Amino acid sequence: MALSEDLNYLMDSLSCVTYNGAQHSLIQIEEKDPSAKLKKVNLNAGNGNWFCFNPDEGRKCSHLRRNSNLVLMSPLLKVDSRFDHHCACDAVIFICEGDNLIVVYIDLKSGNPTGYSSQFKSTRQFVRYLLSLSEEFAGRKISIYEERYIIFYGGENRPLLNKKTTIPKSNVRQSLPDNAYKREVKNDSTLYLRELLA
Repeated sequence: MALSEDLNYLMDSLSCVTYNGAQHSLIQIEEKDPSAKLKKVNLNAGNGNWFCFNPDEGRKCSHLRRNSNLVLMSPLLKVDSRFDHHCACDAVIFICEGDNLIVVYIDLKSGNPTGYSSQFKSTRQFVRYLLSLSEEFAGRKISIYEERYIIFYGGENRPLLNKKTTIPKSNVRQSLPDNAYKREVKNDSTLYLRELLA
């Protein structure tokens, strides 16, 4: 299945795309920090009109770095502890269902999931910037129908407390950057993307 023209344009404009529904059916979201307990989660997405990119990895591109210790969303933005605009989450998935664009922001956390709000907010602003660039330079007005914010946490080698196999609809749909949907998972778990869209 080929991607829609608009989604393909967005995908081609990014330097950190990891997977797309024309070529892949599985999305692997990885945490590169060696101290992380939760290192990888897999999403079985099937082929379709979607793509995934890794903004956290994109911030590390050498042409953006002024110094080897910094990761930046943009060299135009000041690096200062007062600002959180250089934060990023681990994965963003763009999904077109008919004419509706759904954007799913995902971050992996080891242990207690805290400190994610600025990661989601900064990444959300980047996504909105990307859509504005598409409209300004290609005349493609693409509007977000829905956004979802998801934290996968855990990674421990112990039985999970929550043994549910499905996600209640209201929890994911009502997620916000400050109040993300949280799901405990084991390392290298495989979940279905459709669970996050229910």
